[in-house]
Amino acid sequence: MKTDTRQLRVWIAALGLGACAWAQAAALPGPLVTPQWLHDHAKEVQIVDIRDNVNSLTDDPKFSKTGDKKVLEQVGGYIPDALSANFWALREKRDINGKKVDFLLPTAEEFQGVMQASVLEPGKPIVLAPTGDDATSLQEAAFLAWELQLFGEPADQIAILDGGTHAWIAAGYPVDNDAIAPMTSGHWTAKPPRADMLADTAQVQAAQRAHKRLLDARPLAQFAGLERTPVIPVEGRLAGSRALPAELLYREAADGSWHFLTPSQYKAVFALDGVPRPVPGIIYCNTGQYAAGAWFVLDRIMGIKGMREYPGGMNEWVQRGLPIAAL
Repeated sequence: MKTDTRQLRVWIAALGLGACAWAQAAALPGPLVTPQWLHDHAKEVQIVDIRDNVNSLTDDPKFSKTGDKKVLEQVGGYIPDALSANFWALREKRDINGKKVDFLLPTAEEFQGVMQASVLEPGKPIVLAPTGDDATSLQEAAFLAWELQLFGEPADQIAILDGGTHAWIAAGYPVDNDAIAPMTSGHWTAKPPRADMLADTAQVQAAQRAHKRLLDARPLAQFAGLERTPVIPVEGRLAGSRALPAELLYREAADGSWHFLTPSQYKAVFALDGVPRPVPGIIYCNTGQYAAGAWFVLDRIMGIKGMREYPGGMNEWVQRGLPIAAL
């Protein structure tokens, strides 16, 4: 019978025997890690698979053929021993003007419950593994990174696998697709949210009045009011905001996996005419996902501190009946 190394690790942690082993945990090399680094240090970190379709955890990867070459088209399975976090569990419903509104920031207690259900433990570095099939998956990982840091996890204990599980498979490393069914809970605990990372509606309004930096991290067509998502009933943007288009922040590699840019590439992007210079301010989008990707780029990769996210974004703003700018 196949040994369930994930469950063995959980039992060891539950018995309080993991601390000695974790004392030798690897120091993360930075906000991003490569598949090779993660393969070499997998036992020294907690790998957390984050995706919006957890059913694909038990699927096989999908390949196509280009001539004699097998090409990965879609991720199936997960990195061996990875924990699992459902992206949709990272937001909660809240009452706004007598209406239940979805996709809003959880409380510390709610977020702690999600992380403990994922069997996350304190005191060990965390590597978040998105699918890497598209840029959206990188934003999902960035959103979890932002929430982890918001609720008390040190920044130097959180990294994202650049290129995600797609790059892992393309590099020739194996995946599992057994069902993930934890038999116990983790012990990670949340702290009150950090005020220096968070902006509420009143603070966004104050920033508008003071003409302070307000960045819209959605695709450019949404910023311009030419498109909208089904969640947001109107087209437009917050008055006074500037576009930081999501299209500028990620790239597709030759193996089909999606990656963040390098710091030098981001510097070149932000030096382009028409692109806002990266100074501290408030970032928003529709429901927090695009904004978290931009926050990860600016704060974690480029080291620009003082960036706060308005996680309710257009979703909360519109539900509060506040005015927007449109064509």
